[in-house]
Amino acid sequence: MLQSLRSRLGRKLRPRREVEVSTPDDLVELAHWIDRPPLRLMVPPGLLRMQGAFVYGPDHPFVAALTEGEAALRRFYATCQPRTISEYYGLDAGGRSGADLPPWEIPWYGRRVRTPPPGELSLPAEHGVSFYGPVTAQKIGLEMDRLQRLRAAVEQNGYDPDAHGDIEGYILNDGASAAFFVRGGKHRAAVLTALGRDRIPVAFRPSFPRMVHAADSARWPLVRAGAMEFSLAKEILEAYIRGRMQ
Repeated sequence: MLQSLRSRLGRKLRPRREVEVSTPDDLVELAHWIDRPPLRLMVPPGLLRMQGAFVYGPDHPFVAALTEGEAALRRFYATCQPRTISEYYGLDAGGRSGADLPPWEIPWYGRRVRTPPPGELSLPAEHGVSFYGPVTAQKIGLEMDRLQRLRAAVEQNGYDPDAHGDIEGYILNDGASAAFFVRGGKHRAAVLTALGRDRIPVAFRPSFPRMVHAADSARWPLVRAGAMEFSLAKEILEAYIRGRMQ
């Protein structure tokens, strides 16, 4: 899988300057750096988040699948089946505007058309998404195969983001703490975590803001459009900062 990615890229990417991250404050500071070459942040897995606010650690659904086997992945998709965004993040709906939006929504995203996630690889959308259930047996098989193939490739060839492409995302900040939201490379991040890496290389995704701050929650697109109450939007970001296990 890594070899095929390298082939698609055709050549090594422009090198980045690696900077070690130890604390949430480091993340926030580095979001403001503008030097060249661009930064690559070496981040502890515990500061990384997958959609749904899942922390990259032993209980992350993909990490658990790599260490415990397919049964762990089946268990995750069977038990995490939210019907609404408030249910997904474990928040009180309380009749608040936006509490019944679909689980895949992100309140700080601006989009002309808000559509559900498409299918991945060979499976169309009706088989489910990777970050909650329900999903089909084919989807579980695809996710498990993808993780196992990627782990085998990293074990055999190592992982060089200059050649294979960066794990990308951006920083979420609630004013008291921060975390890095992985928006490209969630499987790679899980594999590196499962292999025991104490730092995961990540980079800012060019098409996204470097940092989203809870102080701006009243100005986020869904809130300004009247589709979500700002208190609920802010609580969703705070759920990412806290992080969650399965």
